[in-house]
Amino acid sequence: MKIYFFSSPNISGRSAFRSNYIRQNLRVVKSTSLIFFILTLVIRFLFSFYGIANQSFHHIDNYNNANWIALVITPLFYLAATFTYKYFAATNTKYLSLSQFLVFAFAMFVITAAMRATFFSMYNPRNTMLMYMVGLVIVGTFFTFEYFETLIIITATGIIFSTILPAYQSSINELILNNLASAILLTVFFCISRYFFSYRAESFFKILDIEEKNIEIENASIAKNEILGIVAHDLRNPLAIIKSVTMLMEDEDCSAEDYKENIDMIKGAVDKATSIIHDLLETAQNEVHNHFDLEKTKLDDFLSGIVNEWHKNKKGQVNIIFQNPDKPIFANIHKEKMQRVMDNLIINAIKFSNPNGNIDVSLSYSNDDIFIKVRDYGIGIPDDMLPYIFDRFSKARRNGIRGEASIGLGLSIVHQIIKKHSGDIEVSSAPNVGTTFTIKLPPLQSA
Repeated sequence: MKIYFFSSPNISGRSAFRSNYIRQNLRVVKSTSLIFFILTLVIRFLFSFYGIANQSFHHIDNYNNANWIALVITPLFYLAATFTYKYFAATNTKYLSLSQFLVFAFAMFVITAAMRATFFSMYNPRNTMLMYMVGLVIVGTFFTFEYFETLIIITATGIIFSTILPAYQSSINELILNNLASAILLTVFFCISRYFFSYRAESFFKILDIEEKNIEIENASIAKNEILGIVAHDLRNPLAIIKSVTMLMEDEDCSAEDYKENIDMIKGAVDKATSIIHDLLETAQNEVHNHFDLEKTKLDDFLSGIVNEWHKNKKGQVNIIFQNPDKPIFANIHKEKMQRVMDNLIINAIKFSNPNGNIDVSLSYSNDDIFIKVRDYGIGIPDDMLPYIFDRFSKARRNGIRGEASIGLGLSIVHQIIKKHSGDIEVSSAPNVGTTFTIKLPPLQSA
């Protein structure tokens, strides 16, 4: 365990820890003030009805007055802590500071009360510093204070002790020895306070980490169930087609034309099943790998090659136009993954574009950022779907205008890949006007 003797933890979740320990401090003030009040009340009862031997307290009048003061002040701390705890606001910085100030004030009250007991019980405080030490141990053990707050308590306590001491001890030697004993106790208090602060901080961050892992496990379980549901539903359709067509092909009267049509249907069903499996594997792979190995790539040639490939092998539905930039543009990308991004965006554009429509692919450089745009002039995306467009198994998924099915993974995969390129992707759309996906990539970094 790391002990934060002269610092505070500077890690994620620091503000959450502060809110947590201030809330716990308020609870300690409530319980401690109640116990302190009961003990003070018992002492008052003993004073009033049974009497206490005066030889036990050399400053009995002072102790009596201090007892009455404690009876009045302690309930106020209890009420203040109860009210503050009830309306605790973890997100309000001013409220947190006010709450911790209340805790700080009560801690000083406990220490000074214990100090008074030490002064009142003997002429020479250093001979009986038990109560003073108990007060410091209680505060150091039960309360959580930041490093600078601990120093303030130590400084204030040392000043109070040194200021009050001459009223009970006039010898120079005894003044020095008493202050030395006080300094030793305050050093012990500092060590105890920082140890318990470190222990609580480490415990809190471990619990926080466990909770985050539990959330990840829960999300993974939900994703697993979603994937199983998708596999069960969407793979069933192409497999049913394959089964039906093969049963038809068993018919001996099947003509050559019907035979070819059936073969095409089987191929289409297999392609659909393969596409679903590929999307699922791509999603899982992107989640496992935190980063991709990137390489310097001339983007205008890269995108031009992708568009030319679509012209050669995937033609017949829309016209894809690539708008070359005025000058070569380079970026660090993972070519295979970025091709996956472009293919998904082009497929998505085709699904929602009218036959023989246009799709524009453009590349530009502005304000030290690289922009790739894929624009179609199709049916567009309704406004209520736009916020969910990049979600996995998105509820914004819908069939294309020619009946193309969607499982809601394509744009989620695009979003994952772009994020792992330290980039961003945005979408703008209007019904019956078209949709534009804009990829923003960071500029090429020199090696």
